[in-house]
Amino acid sequence: MTVNELDWLRVKPELVGLSGQRLDRISDALRRDVLLKKLAGAISLVYRRGRIAHLAAMGFREAGSGAPMTLDSIFRIYSMTKPVTIVAAMSLCEEGRMSLHDPVARYLPELADRRVAVRTAGQIVATEPAKREMTVRDLMVHTSGIIGGYRGDPVMLQLYERAGIEAFDHIASAYRLTSAELVRALATIPLSCHPGTTWEYGRSGDVLGRLIEVVSGQGLEKTLAERVFEPLHMVDTGFFVPKQEAARIAQPLSPFTADVPMIDLTSRPAFISGGSGGFSTVGDFFRFAQMLLGGGELDGKRVLTRASVELMTSDRLDDVRGTGPDYIPGNGYGFGLGVAVRQQGGGPSLRRSAGEFWWLGRASTCFFVDPAEELVGLLMLQSYNTARFYQDLFKTLVYQALVD
Repeated sequence: MTVNELDWLRVKPELVGLSGQRLDRISDALRRDVLLKKLAGAISLVYRRGRIAHLAAMGFREAGSGAPMTLDSIFRIYSMTKPVTIVAAMSLCEEGRMSLHDPVARYLPELADRRVAVRTAGQIVATEPAKREMTVRDLMVHTSGIIGGYRGDPVMLQLYERAGIEAFDHIASAYRLTSAELVRALATIPLSCHPGTTWEYGRSGDVLGRLIEVVSGQGLEKTLAERVFEPLHMVDTGFFVPKQEAARIAQPLSPFTADVPMIDLTSRPAFISGGSGGFSTVGDFFRFAQMLLGGGELDGKRVLTRASVELMTSDRLDDVRGTGPDYIPGNGYGFGLGVAVRQQGGGPSLRRSAGEFWWLGRASTCFFVDPAEELVGLLMLQSYNTARFYQDLFKTLVYQALVD
């Protein structure tokens, strides 16, 4: 979505049940952190009842050069790539080309006959056969037993590192394996848990990306372009940025945090990561969120059926919820296909509805959709180790602005 299109949707907040004075608190809080040199810059967007009630860019796209943050700035969205990948996978399911209940090994035979680590006193003492095959659905809800990235049992993560799989999946070296090589490496490592028994974050999204490549018969990037980016007119979303557009990439205040550099979007990675490799703009990802709010349709173009979106945005965990070592969705939330889903309204948080869903990225991009309130919130910035802080702050400041 272009800057002009965003401006066309803007209205006075009070016309859609929001307080303009209270929405200004979002900009005030983010500008304060820019002045305190906690952030380089940020963009925030609030949409309700078909109109944008708040849209603000503040600070710098690149503080070192003094380049201001602009609405066409490009952001690394990291794990916000996952729901995009899942939308493409769901479209393949709608065509009957695969099913959520299919064993992953049907498409990736390297992952057949998995074994599961047996741990005692923090050590792996044996392995045992998995009680059932991991399914496509397991990859989408993080119950596959595949971990990796920056979370999980340290003993298990050591096995990943020995297999050449980086312990931290948001750095350039984490993408040096091709998707096929990553799957082959994962096949040498026991699962962390029996499929379907534990929510545990990891590289499942990358395995799903490779599975999509096998099912579609083409690269993940092309499949996402055909099934998501082009229908939604997401013209500034992808996996590497042409050099002529590199000046638009938003940079963190410091390019390094705890010796972890952000990925360089200007060079093509060895594989297209369906779990954390994407970039987008506030206008593009807003269109993706609008599509989900619209039950799979936007501007007359249907990407998914309403039933598929409902499946994605309702709890798929049941009694598995919260059993992982670090359950990212948090209290009051279940997990659907790629997004956390609020189970009940109210509670300790400010006004939030049952059915509200969200996800975020490692560099502190986040979005949420509240169908009951006809509400979308989107925050784009680049800062490691602050994602939950800024997500909580942003959602609080959005909901406190509701006045009807």
